[in-house]
Amino acid sequence: MARVFSGRVAGVRRGGMALLGVFVLIVLLSPALSAAQQGLSASEREYVERYNTLTPQQQQSLRDRMTPDQRTHLDRLLLMLSSPDRSGGALMAPALAPAAPSAQTKLPKKIIAGVPTQLTYTVVVQNRSGVPVVNPVVKDNGKLLNNDDAVKTGGNQDNILEVGETWTWTYTVTVTGKVGESIRNTVTVEGPDTSTRDTDQGNNTDETIVEVDPAPGNYDLSVTKTVAVTGQDEGLPPGIKEEDIVDSPPQTITPDDCGKWLRSASGGYKGTRKQYDIRSLPSGTTFDLDFQAFDVPDKIEIYYPVGTKVFDSGWRGDMNHIQRNPNVANLYPGGVVGTGKLLQNGLFTKSGANEFLVIVYGPEQGTAWEFSVKANCP
Repeated sequence: MARVFSGRVAGVRRGGMALLGVFVLIVLLSPALSAAQQGLSASEREYVERYNTLTPQQQQSLRDRMTPDQRTHLDRLLLMLSSPDRSGGALMAPALAPAAPSAQTKLPKKIIAGVPTQLTYTVVVQNRSGVPVVNPVVKDNGKLLNNDDAVKTGGNQDNILEVGETWTWTYTVTVTGKVGESIRNTVTVEGPDTSTRDTDQGNNTDETIVEVDPAPGNYDLSVTKTVAVTGQDEGLPPGIKEEDIVDSPPQTITPDDCGKWLRSASGGYKGTRKQYDIRSLPSGTTFDLDFQAFDVPDKIEIYYPVGTKVFDSGWRGDMNHIQRNPNVANLYPGGVVGTGKLLQNGLFTKSGANEFLVIVYGPEQGTAWEFSVKANCP
């Protein structure tokens, strides 16, 4: 919320006759409040007056415990109490998500740096004197506001701000503040300078301040990238022929096995192939894999249905194995893509086919590996 001020500006001529006397303009720049001109009930007035007796710290503590709707209602009551039955003034506050401080504290609003944020300003000009004003001059950050754009209530729609009339402008800007920046917005009001000029122009200006704070905390970003080729038949790895691949005994997975890790196979050099029968498992069952390649790189491939590759781990093992043994680099096309330990969830979901196939390749002598599978039944 912002402070309230009054000012007396000069009289104007209307219909060719000089209108003498003193008139008062007020300008408010704040979130739009449709009930700003309505009266307060006795209980509402008592509520606001009790609130205004609190210290700024007590007021902020109370606001922190309110819901957004409660804070909005309190701000509306504060504005109604300060206008129009007090002396005229200027209020300027952007409509931001944080609770607005009371009119007595006028604390700066705060936004986070680098985040596009909308600031909604509302300029309200009122005439609380006994003298009409022709075309009052209202400027926002030095830019003249078009009086024809104002929403005019309490009178007619001409260019004369009659006694008791209210003219309102509302607009929204999008800002992306920089750390440490203060976004200032200043509003001014002026009138004709004749025999009834404004005698206290020091009250004809007000401003809001939006402070830009750094984002909370510090960044701690991390990225890891691996690659595995799937969906193609690249042929057998270097050094392995079809006759080098041995068949491990087939295995049947039943509903009793659901949710259990089944240590399925272990082995070493060349290739090992193992087929699973899953015909007794319901459709929708998903499968997970726990693969351990240890230090000498190996890779594991999953086929479902048999003949369609759905997963390829790439070569897994000691990430520095090739650097230490450059003479075996040709055995591992694409290089080692990850450590020996691999846990892969959601390999595939059972649909129509009743078998899947696992093949493990270890093209270097001295290798060892093991793997387990788990069925997750719906």
